[in-house]
Amino acid sequence: MSALSARVEPPTLEGPTLASAVAALDWECASADTRYLTHDIHRYSSKYIPQIAGQAIELLTTPDEVVLDPMVGSGTTLVEAWLRNRRAIGIDLNPLAVRIARVKTRRVDSESLNDAVAALTAVSDALIGQLHFRSPSLLDAAAHAAAEDPRGRDDWFTKWFQPQVLNDLLILDHAIRQINDERVRDVAHVALSDILRRSSNAHGGYPNVMFNRKAPRKPSPGPIFAKALRAYAELVKQLQPLDYAEPVVEHRDARATGLADGSVDAIVSHPPYIGSVPYAEYGLLSLRWFGTDTRALDGTLLGGKRQSRDVVDRFRTTYADVISEAHRVLRPGRQLFLMVGDPVVRGAVVDLAAMTRELATSAGLTEAAATTRRGVNRRANKMAHETLLFFEKPA
Repeated sequence: MSALSARVEPPTLEGPTLASAVAALDWECASADTRYLTHDIHRYSSKYIPQIAGQAIELLTTPDEVVLDPMVGSGTTLVEAWLRNRRAIGIDLNPLAVRIARVKTRRVDSESLNDAVAALTAVSDALIGQLHFRSPSLLDAAAHAAAEDPRGRDDWFTKWFQPQVLNDLLILDHAIRQINDERVRDVAHVALSDILRRSSNAHGGYPNVMFNRKAPRKPSPGPIFAKALRAYAELVKQLQPLDYAEPVVEHRDARATGLADGSVDAIVSHPPYIGSVPYAEYGLLSLRWFGTDTRALDGTLLGGKRQSRDVVDRFRTTYADVISEAHRVLRPGRQLFLMVGDPVVRGAVVDLAAMTRELATSAGLTEAAATTRRGVNRRANKMAHETLLFFEKPA
């Protein structure tokens, strides 16, 4: 899918024609490429495929209208809205999600990016002795800062990372911090974030981060960081032709977006699956690396604290507030799209579609259309099916 093909605008369908338009579309997208542009930047659990977000955006909006994703995750909705010349806003409480989504939706100066890739690749090569560093100031400054970094002596970090690996990661981190261009720096930090798990003592066969007491000796993270950085740089460069306004990504609560009443033309989102996808746990290494208290974060995320007895009740209460806020910011006569699955929580299946319908109705929304998909073309997906729900705020 190219940026040009994504800009072809079908007529927006509303009211009584929406249900038939939804029914006529292919929501399985079984053989679709889901990794174009920046969609493949950084591992992030339970992404929904971009074609679903794109189709919903095209159905519900026209160019220059405002699309909101209040649970933005890694930014899939924002990329698709940007491709279609919509003004996009993304909100998330997870700082890792915000960091990733910003990198995926910001143009970066190519010259500055190339310079940073060259400099950081040289640092990476020097860490494994493959390069005599010709301009030692960056490496020396980073090594000095790494030696003073308290993470190098912190019990948590020395548990999860072997000594030389931790030292090299800290050097790379501090080399990145010396980059002047904030956007370039963010790209490099996201690349570093994405290699932390492979460089750690975590088991490789589980989605959650589990300590492996028998972890093999890890190589220097330099080469895999440099490879990830070069790949991300090329993906980000593909955003340069997109001359429409960049999406806005904010670290906020979906229950309190800060947006004005009736200021959004459509909401397109994929809510968390209650306790089935524990984002604070899955992102543990990256979150802690960048200074986030993961226990505190888990207590605030929708569906967090998954082992607690009241996880479903807490999810329901918070989810109700999120949908109520969505109703408030949505323009009268416009639509909210949510794709949900039925997760298994504490051994019991939760009918999240039924819960969503009930809470949306209580908030004053009316169901305008619905369909289901088998949940194909998703990595590590265990949902038997997913429900796509379209609600409308009465005019």
